[in-house]
Amino acid sequence: MNIIKAMLACIFLISFGFAQELTLAEKMELDELESQYPGDLRSSALDYAFLSYRIDEHANHLKADTALNHFIALQDNDPESVTYGQWDWRWKNNQKVVDFNRALFMADMMFGKLWEQQDKMSVATRKNFITSCERLLEAAVRRWDTEVFDIGRDFVNYSNIFVLYIETFTRAGARFHDARLQKTAVGQWTRWYNHISYYGIDEFASPTYNRVIFKHLANIHDFSNNERVKREVKEVMDHIYLLQSVLTHPNLKVPVTGISRDYRKFIERSDARSGVLTRPLPKGYSPPAKAVNLNKHRSYPFEVIGKAATNPFIFISYQLKDAGMGSFTGGNCYEQQIHCFVAVGKNEHERASAFLQGTYVHVNGFTDQIKNATLCVYNRLPNYWHTTQWRGDMSKYQETFDDFGIGITSEWKEKLNTPDQLVFSAYDYELHIFPFRIQDEKLVSNQLTRKHRTSTSPSGRYHPRERVYDEFVFPEDDDWFGAFITFVKSGAKVKKPEIIYAHENGIRSFNTDLGHQIRLFVTENNETKQLFNVDPEMIPLLKFTE
Repeated sequence: MNIIKAMLACIFLISFGFAQELTLAEKMELDELESQYPGDLRSSALDYAFLSYRIDEHANHLKADTALNHFIALQDNDPESVTYGQWDWRWKNNQKVVDFNRALFMADMMFGKLWEQQDKMSVATRKNFITSCERLLEAAVRRWDTEVFDIGRDFVNYSNIFVLYIETFTRAGARFHDARLQKTAVGQWTRWYNHISYYGIDEFASPTYNRVIFKHLANIHDFSNNERVKREVKEVMDHIYLLQSVLTHPNLKVPVTGISRDYRKFIERSDARSGVLTRPLPKGYSPPAKAVNLNKHRSYPFEVIGKAATNPFIFISYQLKDAGMGSFTGGNCYEQQIHCFVAVGKNEHERASAFLQGTYVHVNGFTDQIKNATLCVYNRLPNYWHTTQWRGDMSKYQETFDDFGIGITSEWKEKLNTPDQLVFSAYDYELHIFPFRIQDEKLVSNQLTRKHRTSTSPSGRYHPRERVYDEFVFPEDDDWFGAFITFVKSGAKVKKPEIIYAHENGIRSFNTDLGHQIRLFVTENNETKQLFNVDPEMIPLLKFTE
């Protein structure tokens, strides 16, 4: 019997040793973190601690304790503070300010990987760690107390953050064995699930934010003890996987659609697909067979239409074997929005892209796309962001607009540049742009100015990312303006479209001789609304060519 026990003990110790062994990638990551230590590890202290705990050596555990305690010391520990439980808070105008999402992003590591390393922590560190987790939980409870977003973006509409919010309650409820927290998690999940079932995911078609949502949905699935929640989470994950699949061109490896929030990664990455499609799938998850098949075998032309948000926004994708155009309409969504996108090429390594808007800015944009041609209309009137979130001096609201226009990647070669028309060529295709403006209630041609960009927000005001591209910028004094954009095979004849503008009974209408139509009116609150050509109630959340 003693021999058997000894053998079992040996097996356990051997298994434990293997469990602590780092992969080659993890060893390389730890080496990189070691080279930074003992410098500022604010952004990577938790990764450093986790990897160090997993090496079965006391000296490494002491290093992990030091890094973890250093990180915890940066957390706001004043219960009366509005930023209690948060990291990276700072003083501004004698008040504490912070990105209130910060603590939620820490929950994955704190209640996940690090929680399972408590047996390696010193007694004091373990106590400090649990206290920090309790503060983090309270920060989640307070998430929506003071910060107000614009209409259509707040609370359940803030898709990726609301999922992190649910995840934090789900994980904390499981870790603390707290029935009330578990019930709260189920309630908040049901609230979000009900919303997206009718209105779709508000951060629609976003490669980055859908990846965040997808990852943390998997965490909710793994930690929830509610079978209904697990089923519904799987349903939403399937929807996201299918959505990103149909909107992404399988040959060019880039989303071809209008996008709510996009970081222009297609400029620097050959494979610009969402991490939903490129990263390892969550353990135990199998994507919908329909999506897998469409990613491998797709008939062209391939068309997609969908909608999202209570506003609502309508998004479209039109794909050929080696090209595509996408758009969305409905006004201002997020500063990172793309109202119209074009991609042509041979594959992900030989691809040219054009995108409107290029620079991040909170601006109203409206489109009508018919296959390979899109009419785009903008104005510089206030929108919900100005009136319900920014809440600055409305006499100066136009100062929030950075100049912007049509961004192009370096693969495009300019063939023509006049106030009437711009033409570019790449990979046996031509891109034709017909810019216009409203002047004295008449639609006239518009001269765009070419600017070289090294950032998505040259002013640095709106989520700037380093990107290199050129942008054909609309004049800053334009109030109503836009462009007709189409792509065709090189050599195909393209005549200038007839764009008819009218302003009658408070409704501004923009029509083309090709059938495009955009109708807009300005409400008593100075908000621009679109009279949709098709009632959004008749448009499904997602529909595509079978």
